[in-house]
Amino acid sequence: MSILNQAKSSKGTVYWMAPEVAKAKPHGPPVDIWSLGCTVLETHALLKIGRRIPPEIPNTLSEDVRDFIKKCVQANSNDRPSAAQLFEHPFVQNRCNNMAPDVLIDC
Repeated sequence: MSILNQAKSSKGTVYWMAPEVAKAKPHGPPVDIWSLGCTVLETHALLKIGRRIPPEIPNTLSEDVRDFIKKCVQANSNDRPSAAQLFEHPFVQNRCNNMAPDVLIDC
């Protein structure tokens, strides 16, 4: 693969993709600046998590989603629910109940 083709390819973490990459639009070096900003945010988050400070949960999420995330991000691993317990959480159950029957796998 030529260096030019490598420069035009999409590599990296999907969560840090610039909007133009996510929408498969033409892009260039500015996408790296977006990713750099995201990397700084990630580093800040890692430092907080290392100090056992859970991530902030946006108030724009529903109460069920917020509660689900809060249960998942307990600093003490013994305080986190099991996957089976999380499966019984209203957030998961409401999603399963609202799915079309042909989409249900193990709900």
